[in-house]
Amino acid sequence: MPSKSLISTYNKWVRISVALIMLLTLLTGTMDKLHAAGGNSGQEPKILVVYTTDTGTVNEDVRMLDLVLGHFSSRLHYVADGELTVRDLDGVDYLVYYGAVSQKLPDDTKEVMRSFTGTLLAMGKNAEQLGARFSFLTWKEQVNIQMVSKPQGIDPMLLEINMPIEGVSLAQGEVLLEGWKGIYAYPLMMKHGNTAYFASASFSSPLSMFAAEALHDVFGIPHQTGHLALIRLEDVHPQSDPKLVLEAGSYLADKGIPYVIALIPVYTNSETKELVHLKDRPELVKVLRTLQQRGASIALHGYMHYYRDSETGEGSEFWDMERNTPISKPPEDTTPIKERHEWSSQEEYEQYRASLAQYEETYIKSRIESGIKELTELGLIPVAFEAPHYNMSQTGYQITSRYFSYLLGQVQFNQTDWHQMGAPPTISKPGFLHGMTLLPETVGYYDPNSLTPLQDIRDNARQISFVRDGVIGMFFHPYLGVEPLKEMITYVETLPDVTWIDVRKMAGLDAVEEAHDTAVARQEEEPAQSIEAELVEKTVTFLQEDSWTQRILWGIVALVTCMVLLFSLYTWRNRANLRKQLFMERDLDG
Repeated sequence: MPSKSLISTYNKWVRISVALIMLLTLLTGTMDKLHAAGGNSGQEPKILVVYTTDTGTVNEDVRMLDLVLGHFSSRLHYVADGELTVRDLDGVDYLVYYGAVSQKLPDDTKEVMRSFTGTLLAMGKNAEQLGARFSFLTWKEQVNIQMVSKPQGIDPMLLEINMPIEGVSLAQGEVLLEGWKGIYAYPLMMKHGNTAYFASASFSSPLSMFAAEALHDVFGIPHQTGHLALIRLEDVHPQSDPKLVLEAGSYLADKGIPYVIALIPVYTNSETKELVHLKDRPELVKVLRTLQQRGASIALHGYMHYYRDSETGEGSEFWDMERNTPISKPPEDTTPIKERHEWSSQEEYEQYRASLAQYEETYIKSRIESGIKELTELGLIPVAFEAPHYNMSQTGYQITSRYFSYLLGQVQFNQTDWHQMGAPPTISKPGFLHGMTLLPETVGYYDPNSLTPLQDIRDNARQISFVRDGVIGMFFHPYLGVEPLKEMITYVETLPDVTWIDVRKMAGLDAVEEAHDTAVARQEEEPAQSIEAELVEKTVTFLQEDSWTQRILWGIVALVTCMVLLFSLYTWRNRANLRKQLFMERDLDG
């Protein structure tokens, strides 16, 4: 039997190996299992989006379109109308044209789109320029609608404000969505063969939600007919009450409901500037470990959840809300960002902008890496990321995608205004998230300042129920006590055919923890080599994609393997020396 010191050393190595395995799991790009929960299998279709906007660049409507289309495929490509070439159609299964403004399309662009023989969906303006495929429509004046319905299905959805749509009538084909003005119905989404049209140039919510439903019929990609649900315990930080966190988490675990804890590793008092790290709160750490062991998924919700002087949980960490710009300077630097006219040359201005961008990248990487490090050292493994207040630049999403495969909540659409944000009604893997899958927040949270907090959630959930496989995504603050949480869950349980999302299972964390538990249980029964080899084998199974990232990770696996072999040799040598020492003592004793 190995000595206690040897077992202690061995335990330490097991923990190190498991921590490395878990970190490898977070870094790999193979954790996309939930995207398949929508039902699509095999090769994802390639979707090309051609857009016409007033600036010729991607705007917030195109971003929302990206989010909606990202539910059907992650193979999304975008090109401005004037830049479209016939080569862009190579391998394309679906062509989507989005016209935000009325504009004469270039002749070459029209010719290329007319030559496409696959499924073509036009949205908004300019569809009449796309040729004979749209001859089944007659174009009329715009009309303001007050309500949207499906010809067959649930009750109509009343709009909060009237929305303008293009007036059209059908000579043939079928209507997938109808807009209503009083007692009169107008086609909103229609289809004839493999050609479809959505009669709104606005793709903001709730019209984007209606389109998300009808696109199931346009693309013909099968998805489950039920709904998904996701609940987060929000803004848990070192100053959170462990008893309230335990109460909320235990309630969900007892009911067998998987959930997410949005965790902030460092709390900062805005007045005293005191920093309290999670490791300084052992009671809370113990609660979080217990809840993680019982099925909770941990999400890194920023590192400190603030940038300038606000208290943790109140400020935005990855967006300068005072300037309404990306993070570009230390928080104590309040000097305005310089404009082009303040520089004597374009070269100097570009160097200045590059320095701002470099600061943002270094800042975001440092915060994310510090958060991951502090949590994993405590045995808390973040499997997803949530940007504080959902604010983050497009550069920030690109950086975050190097560490996480899953993003929670809503997303910011551009580099200029944090107010422009939103979420699709379904799980999505849009192009601008660089491989991350968004698990959306769609119905809000229990707001104690509202006169009707639960009714607010019900109203939002009713809208989501309009969409096949829509996600009822919500969050709850544990400091409110468990009773409001019970009300939320009781309501969701009344909805038909709802499946709760288990983020940790999507990310493969269950398999890693199972390997760890097996190793610890067998550590005194089997040689170290076989146990450690099993853990390394578990790591290798996650490294399936052939990319430069995986090659780096293979190097890490090789390093871990060397460490395992060295430790096994060390264990064997200690045992041999121990046996030799025992024989020598016997000889001396006669």
